Amino acid sequence: MGDDDGNLLNNMNGNQDGLGKDRFLYQEVTSAKVLAQYNYAGRKLVQVLEDSAITNISYSGDLISRIDYNGVVEGDSISYIQEFNYDIMNGNVLNLITETKSVYEDIHTVPFIDIIVKRTNTMYEPTFDASGKLASVLSKTGNVVPLTPFVFTSYWKVDYTYNSSKKNVTNVYKEIGSIVMGNLEPSPVYETYDFTEYDSGINPYTLIPFGYTLHKTFQNPYLNYRFSANNPKKIIWETNVEPFPHVEETQYNYDALKYAVTGWGVVYDYRPF
Repeated sequence: MGDDDGNLLNNMNGNQDGLGKDRFLYQEVTSAKVLAQYNYAGRKLVQVLEDSAITNISYSGDLISRIDYNGVVEGDSISYIQEFNYDIMNGNVLNLITETKSVYEDIHTVPFIDIIVKRTNTMYEPTFDASGKLASVLSKTGNVVPLTPFVFTSYWKVDYTYNSSKKNVTNVYKEIGSIVMGNLEPSPVYETYDFTEYDSGINPYTLIPFGYTLHKTFQNPYLNYRFSANNPKKIIWETNVEPFPHVEETQYNYDALKYAVTGWGVVYDYRPF
């Protein structure tokens, strides 16, 4: 059941045949587990269940207003709230996301006690180009220290490049650095993500709200290809702190309407609205 690149699942078509365009992405599944399940209220994505996390999504009208995340990342229990702010004088363009995060450590007593070991505040500032495409995101973070004035101490910034039709993300450049007395210091670390060999099929994540996809890229910039209309066969990641680039390749398989049903070792399970 593998493809030419050695990826499993590429010929599995699940129960996708017969679905029309009025559909939603219900699950992402591998041969071992369910990676994500997308739950809706009407036509709004309101909850995402992952292997070790639950994300709840709130709305103001049709706009995402808040994301609540609770999960385990690398053994740490993490909880955060992201509040979405829009420029109501400029067509409700997203202009700021504020985040409050707490990291917990389990103290093995009876009953168990969760101790907060770290609190951070973060601001994400997205910008958009004249065509309405995401152009960049600046993130600034600082630790919350009791009885100490809060300051931002670190940042990262990502810049987006698209192909000539503006349909697909071809490159994401990320720089990471420190903030000193409110100033962004020159970045000593950078990463690049190149997304290439796009096909003409439909990216499953075009069915997911932009705000949630943006939230996922904060967790992992590797996922920025999800903003594209089509699907890349190759992703190349490199950084100035490692000597060699990391390359991943796969093939996609499609249903009759060109929606991807497999790719990257994942089966995409759709359901009708």
